[in-house]
Amino acid sequence: MGTKTYKASCHCDAVRFRFTCEEITSGRRCNCSICIRKGVVMSSNYFRPTDVEVEGSEHLARYQFGDKDVNHFFCRTCGIAPFNTVASVPPDYTGPARPGDYRINLGCAHDVDVLALDIEVINGKAF
Repeated sequence: MGTKTYKASCHCDAVRFRFTCEEITSGRRCNCSICIRKGVVMSSNYFRPTDVEVEGSEHLARYQFGDKDVNHFFCRTCGIAPFNTVASVPPDYTGPARPGDYRINLGCAHDVDVLALDIEVINGKAF
């Protein structure tokens, strides 16, 4: 498969963004307290900052909780959470995420049917 550039936005279109990746066929749901409340399907992979272009970032607000390792962004106008970014990783972390990396709310991606994706549920409560 080749790469594709996806266009995405919050509900009111104040925050618009594009990202490039292989065709999206899967997503992730997480059982941590914020993800359960948001009910989003997030990207299975992290995206490097060079793979995401954001317009309207002045309309975003940031929320952090717990260990503050993640920046949870949401639109100040419509409340939609289009993506989050990695704020930091623990010193002993060996996974794929790096500070600045994105996870995309796939419900914001145009032309992606999130209800048709293979969804993996991850145990975020354990993090």
